[in-house]
Amino acid sequence: MRKFLDISVRLIITVLALYWVLSKADISKVITLLSSINPFPAFLAVFSVFLGLSLSGLRWYIFLQPKTITPLGAIFVTLGAIFYGMFLPAGAGVDLIRGLYIGVKSGSKSQSFASVFIDRMVGFLALLSLALAALILGSKTMRHIGAFILLGFVLSLFFSVIILSRRLRKLCIRILGKIRVFHLGEKLSRFLLAFDHYRENPKTLIVGFFLSLMIQIFLGLSAYFLALALNLLKFSLDIKFLKTVVYTSVVNLITMLPISLGGLGVREGGFVYLMGPYVGVEGAISISLLYYFANILASLPGLFFIWKRRV
Repeated sequence: MRKFLDISVRLIITVLALYWVLSKADISKVITLLSSINPFPAFLAVFSVFLGLSLSGLRWYIFLQPKTITPLGAIFVTLGAIFYGMFLPAGAGVDLIRGLYIGVKSGSKSQSFASVFIDRMVGFLALLSLALAALILGSKTMRHIGAFILLGFVLSLFFSVIILSRRLRKLCIRILGKIRVFHLGEKLSRFLLAFDHYRENPKTLIVGFFLSLMIQIFLGLSAYFLALALNLLKFSLDIKFLKTVVYTSVVNLITMLPISLGGLGVREGGFVYLMGPYVGVEGAISISLLYYFANILASLPGLFFIWKRRV
């Protein structure tokens, strides 16, 4: 019953958010834009998303311990998990499917979910870093949400220190050890102990961080190619190109809020707020909808991989 209510609330939020965004636009213009799409830049957009999501799978692979799956397998599992995640609350399906898949293979749920958690944490820090860079570079659009970005960055760093600090983790484990209900304290303690590997291998975290930046660049390029496909921008490595790449990362960050299904409504609002000033409201909505479907198409190969293995 609780799960049904949770999904119902998210569905209502999704519908209301989409209605609010679409009410700001001339729908006939959106339809006109979408019907006049240039197929070649659109293909490049899907391919860019595919490259970005594939790098996401490789990033997860370097965090896996032990490595009970091949790099190619990690890519396909990630693609499949992302496909399911496009229809579920932000990130929920992706993390759950990957954690369970490796948990079954390795026999250690603590280590499997630790790899998923550290992967998510490093990716989140990279997103926040790009958003912070946009803020520092003086983007007027970003100033309104600057305080939230800065707060998120500081809290993420603080939480990362707690997770990776052996002394602080020992303190947390000592406190958690007092929780006896359903052996919850014991399970959480094992989860925290699984982070020892990452503390002793900082190079893995650094490589993961730079992979995260590359992932966001490819996803940003996808949005830029979609703007070209819709004839909203002309090919030029100018400030609008830079804005589109960076703003897409900020939209991806906003979409991580688990308040709607597949980020729908939230994603569109983010694109309209950030890119509306230079591509128009209708243009931003069109980019957002195509970006959503580009992610679905790019992650489709992973669905067949997971289905074949009956995950």
